[in-house]
Amino acid sequence: MTDISTPALVASGVALLTITNPIGSLPIFLNLTKELPAQRQRRIGIWVGVAVFAVLVVSLFAGKYILQAFGIDITSFRIAGNLLVASIGWAMLTAKQNIVTTDASSSPVVVPLAIPIIAGPGAISLIITFSESYSSIVDLLMGVVMILVVSLGIAVVLYFSPEVTKVVKPTAMSIVTRVFGLLLLSIAIQSILSALGDAFPVLTGTPAAS
Repeated sequence: MTDISTPALVASGVALLTITNPIGSLPIFLNLTKELPAQRQRRIGIWVGVAVFAVLVVSLFAGKYILQAFGIDITSFRIAGNLLVASIGWAMLTAKQNIVTTDASSSPVVVPLAIPIIAGPGAISLIITFSESYSSIVDLLMGVVMILVVSLGIAVVLYFSPEVTKVVKPTAMSIVTRVFGLLLLSIAIQSILSALGDAFPVLTGTPAAS
């Protein structure tokens, strides 16, 4: 068993922050909450941070066991999650109505904001890999701290989203939403292709493991 070093922990934290990408998720958040008052936008931003923390901590301690219990491997999980991400990207790109309602009975906090936009298949896969590589209690607790820091960063970015709407005009936001929709769709397709390559090594010319 290998104890995690400080540089390795920092590197994992940076990787997690990069994958969750709160700045890149901001246009999606604004698109899903554009009809809501600023106060509720802030509240949703905070709850998204809480939900991301909960999802990633559960993934840290039980992610691989949950997937095993349902007979799902991480590759299948990545494909399914990224298909949902792709559908959201397509809706943004084509300026369709929000695929998730934002009334009192159906909040976008958990789906699709926490899962799969921010704490998506990539982030969950990273956390599961982390737990397999560093499995001592101390390492897992350090993993919780890492997740907490990243989740706080996400909550802070989303909390100040109303200020972004005051600065960015509707036309500009519409353009940004479409651009990020295209990027989100491209990232999702790339991730799906990567997962398919893992599932079918013959597609990439990689010899199958003996």
